[in-house]
Order: sequence, then C-alpha cells, then structure tokens
Amino acid sequence: MRRPLYRLSRHATAVCISMALLTGCDGSPAEAKLLDPRQAAATLPDAQTAPGWKVTAPPVAYPQRKARELGVARCYEGAEECAKPRVTGTSGMAGGHGKPRFDFVLMAYEDEDAARASYAPVWKAWSGRSVEPRELDLGEIGDENDAVSGLHFSLADGAKAAIAQVRVGSVIMVTVGEAGPGIELPGRLEEFTAVFAERAEQAQDGKTPSAALDDVG
Repeated sequence: MRRPLYRLSRHATAVCISMALLTGCDGSPAEAKLLDPRQAAATLPDAQTAPGWKVTAPPVAYPQRKARELGVARCYEGAEECAKPRVTGTSGMAGGHGKPRFDFVLMAYEDEDAARASYAPVWKAWSGRSVEPRELDLGEIGDENDAVSGLHFSLADGAKAAIAQVRVGSVIMVTVGEAGPGIELPGRLEEFTAVFAERAEQAQDGKTPSAALDDVG
C-alpha cells in the first residue's frame, strides 16, 4: 500500500515555515534531511510515547557500521536491505498482561531518494518474519506503508505477529508486534505505527519528537 502522508495534507494550508524541511515555499518538495544518531534515538518510541507500557529496550541509534557490529541493524535477507542506511536505531515496549509487545526499528537514509529506493528490499526482508501473512490496511500513514498480520515465526501455539513498515521522507520505520492467543494486535499496531510516523515527521521538521499514543488513541 502506498499512501500520502496524512499529516502533510492536513497542514497544507499552514504557513511555509512550518513545513520548511518537507515542502518548499513554492509547493515543490524539499530535500528530507538525514537524521543523526541523537535525532534517530529521540524519534524511537519510549516511555513518554506509551504511558503505562514497559520499556523492554531503551532507544539507541548508531552510525550504520557500528549498528551492524552491535547487531542493531538486522539483515534478514543479506546485505541489500541494510547496507544503505546511514543510521539505524531500535527500541522496544511491552504492554503487560493482555497487551502485545512491540519492537521498533528506524533506518535513516542520506536523502529521500535513497529511502524510497530501499523501501521494497527492506519490506521484503521484514514481511517474511510472519507466517501465512495477510495484508493489513493502515490507511493514510506516511509517504509509503505496508503491513501484514499472521502467525508468529516461532510457531508457538496461538502466537501472532504483525509487522508494519512506513517511510516518511528519508526515514524507514519498521514496527513488529507480538501477541499471545486472544490479545488484540492489529489495532495496536496501527496506533504505534501512526505515532512512530508522526515522530519521524517531527524530527525531520527540526522539532523534538513528542507524539504519543494519547494523540491517536
């Protein structure tokens, strides 16, 4: 699924300065700037993003070479899907009893063209982590998005997995949800994906990411 960034369309009538990094004053697209490791880490969901949820992995982000050395950059299909990012970061959240667990991966590219060219191989690698996947419709989140839901790759009894990928400008984000039997997953996946995308837009706008689940719940 390829979707327009709903946040941008909603802001289309705002003054040019509020969108300076994503849209030129003449209405033409401006270059999406590379996030550095500090900005990437700030974009990843954290305790403030999901009040009441437990942080299972605090946000971290590194230049790509170090990210690969530390195992932060995950290359499931080989080098193709993770050779192009300049920065990769991860974080994780768990909701406790009756709620799923989510892991987040952010890949920041040199520019929007590089992120766009990497979108398909990254999605091919990550979507294969769900067994018997069925497509999910995330609606208008990001410049591009895809999502699937299926059985967890561990094949544990009743375990489910849902995976979403979104591109916003020069950033690709992957959200992976895991849940046991009877726990609602796709709706939560969509909420976290929307928040993650909004935080990436805020970061590329030069703002401190502040979007939280309360903004979409």
